[in-house]
Amino acid sequence: MADAKVAIFVDYGSELARSVAEGVWSGLSRAALDSGSAKIATFWERLDSKDVISLALSQSPSAARSQEIAIFVVGQERPDIIDEIEAPPGDSKVFGLVVAVPDIPSPLAGPLLYQGVERLKSKGVRAARVEPALLRGTPDECESYARKLLERLPAEE
Repeated sequence: MADAKVAIFVDYGSELARSVAEGVWSGLSRAALDSGSAKIATFWERLDSKDVISLALSQSPSAARSQEIAIFVVGQERPDIIDEIEAPPGDSKVFGLVVAVPDIPSPLAGPLLYQGVERLKSKGVRAARVEPALLRGTPDECESYARKLLERLPAEE
């Protein structure tokens, strides 16, 4: 695995989203350690529509614009936040889209995930570049998802 720059956009208004984002970040870190040579550079951005802070990197000039992976994490209990997702500028190769759920998810969590994928598609992201997931905050689930994202990166030539 090569070095990877990751942007994680989190709905900080959702405790579920914060917990899952931390788990995914930990999974990315463990995967980098396991590989022995990879480094993960991570940029965190918060999403909170009440504070008018967006998930869009275009509104975050301090963000690295060359991230290979952009991960969006929203909580199922705040479905309106999906409308804040914007495809970041730059050359993201993989997009993670996570709806954080409790142990017993709402029946609306799946449609919310679908809505998020459609939102990214409407912003010009090909659906094949999106890795959607409903995740609980368990370390195993989050690490497995993080590894899946890293595996989707094209190998360096």
